[in-house]
Amino acid sequence: MNVCTHRERVILALNHKEPDRVPIDLMGHASMLVDKTYLRLRDYLGLSPIAPVRSGTTANYYDERILEYLDIDFRRLFLKKNQCKTKMHADGSYTDEWGIQYRKTGLYYSIVEHPMKGITTMDEVENYNWPKAQDMFIVDGLNKMAKDMYEKTDYALVARNPVTTGFLDKACFLMGMSEFFMTMAINPALAHCIIDNLLRIHKDIYRLFLDEVGPYVQMVETGDDLGTQENLLISPEMYREFIKPADRELFTLIHKKAPNAKLFKHSDGAIFEIIHDLIEIGVDVLNPVQTSASGMGALRLKKVYGNEISFHGSLEKMDTSLNNAVKEVKEQIDFLAPNGGYVVSTCNHLIDVTPESIIKVFNTAKEYGKYLKK
Repeated sequence: MNVCTHRERVILALNHKEPDRVPIDLMGHASMLVDKTYLRLRDYLGLSPIAPVRSGTTANYYDERILEYLDIDFRRLFLKKNQCKTKMHADGSYTDEWGIQYRKTGLYYSIVEHPMKGITTMDEVENYNWPKAQDMFIVDGLNKMAKDMYEKTDYALVARNPVTTGFLDKACFLMGMSEFFMTMAINPALAHCIIDNLLRIHKDIYRLFLDEVGPYVQMVETGDDLGTQENLLISPEMYREFIKPADRELFTLIHKKAPNAKLFKHSDGAIFEIIHDLIEIGVDVLNPVQTSASGMGALRLKKVYGNEISFHGSLEKMDTSLNNAVKEVKEQIDFLAPNGGYVVSTCNHLIDVTPESIIKVFNTAKEYGKYLKK
């Protein structure tokens, strides 16, 4: 096969065909570099400082110069947040547009106030100060940027997840995890009411975003953490009752607004039991493929679902020894790449990885991932 463009390579792979080499990705959902790792790599490459693309997270920089250096096949389009909707506090904490208060503790930001904690009636839910998509985000210039990137570059374009969290995540953030789980069990009507409001807002956000970029993107990101290392956070039955209907409605909208794009779904953990549900409701690409989680071995995933869904991620050892990291990327390519359907990327944000390891792993993926070598 002749050498593909970046976009051709991605389209072939996500359609379960073998391009010239396995596509590689970085700086998307769950594959950012935390700030100290990014800054270390930036300085190692001798790049000048740039402004962060976001704030209030542990990974705030998106740098296309690094993506170009590593020959990454994807580029992200961001729905820009209206920062004036975030309220900063004197103690260094902040309250976001959903009313959730966060404070940085060590590397991460932790929730210190769940604004819907203690709510017990649907009237309280309906009267909550729900945010509006048009107040949270700014689309000025986004359509032209997307069109220009589509016409003037050969990269696969991705609509970056504008809300990060999904329906289960956000409901737990608003109410507190234990309280929302109990609500699903003893007051299902109230849980449905919360999710219905989240669905309405998520649809408005994606509609706002994809009305600008939908015709130009090859992938649209969504996310919701549904698993732990050993099992699902909620039973498959609870997922199917509370979360799956909302996912289905949102994903249907996304496919309509971005008809040529694959739908990317992020969920950590052991979610094997509901992968067929995700496929049924329109998920095309599963991330981060946490193969160390129970039941999520790469060979099993490829055997059972490799013809129906693409896998994105799976690299978990980049913060260990360089030898382990290089060995892992070769193993994952061997397991997941045959017949297409695999994108090499990290399993989570890179927390404390050396520049040398990042460069070596992605160079190895480019060279070892060539289909022509076989």
